[in-house]
Amino acid sequence: MFRREVLSSTTHNSAMSEEKKATTPLQRDRERRMISTGQSEDIQWHTRNNFEVVAPPKNLPRESSLEPTYRQHEKEEEESEDTCDKENVAVFHANSPDGRSVVQALSKSGATVVAIVRAFTSKNTKVLLQIPKVTVKVADVLEAEAVKNALKDVHRAFLCLPQWEQFESKHEAEQANLILKACITNQVPHLVFSTFEDAKQLRDKGLKSQLVPDSQGRIHPKFKDMKELKREAQKNKVQLTHMITSYLDKENSKQSLCLIMGENGKLIVQPQ
Repeated sequence: MFRREVLSSTTHNSAMSEEKKATTPLQRDRERRMISTGQSEDIQWHTRNNFEVVAPPKNLPRESSLEPTYRQHEKEEEESEDTCDKENVAVFHANSPDGRSVVQALSKSGATVVAIVRAFTSKNTKVLLQIPKVTVKVADVLEAEAVKNALKDVHRAFLCLPQWEQFESKHEAEQANLILKACITNQVPHLVFSTFEDAKQLRDKGLKSQLVPDSQGRIHPKFKDMKELKREAQKNKVQLTHMITSYLDKENSKQSLCLIMGENGKLIVQPQ
């Protein structure tokens, strides 16, 4: 369900004045993404070689579309204005396999994604830069100021966790607490704890799914370790959602089941 996957200037552009060049949408976007003077060193912005490749027009062959004209720049600016109101979503641990799946799904849905990673040198991070509408930020999730800066201008945040109903360690609980506080400070209204489990991998290792039904076949997650965090979120009007996607990805069988638990305690099941 969440397993999904930024396309320079022509001779026409070279005739433009230096002043016009400095005000093209690509240049402005590049300047916006560059690290500003005085910005904290624990936050860095990255785009693919600090430029984006403009997608080719639909009615032109790909070969000739690699050199966009100035009209294409104007069209890009118009499209950017049309989508400026779309959701800006942050994903923590984005360079993990699960985080990358969330980033791909959000990008395909039309959201602008801030992929937050601890190290830019990871090969998984480089893959993130190939996904449209994705900007990578480097931030230590145990540094309060770094997390706060990473969530500026964000409408929703995802924290990818290996466990669903509990934190794997005190270290992970501390991360979640810092991210929630940063959501409160930046007025991010929605935080999602997202977990994935590969049913085939579990079966191969002789492990059980986290989705364990009772004797009557019902699933009643408790979230005991997360109750204090939930109370803090409710107190500060941050919606907290728990989501787990269990999937079977085999050559002859691809299935998934997504369970979502919101603040009202009701469990939403989304098979696919």
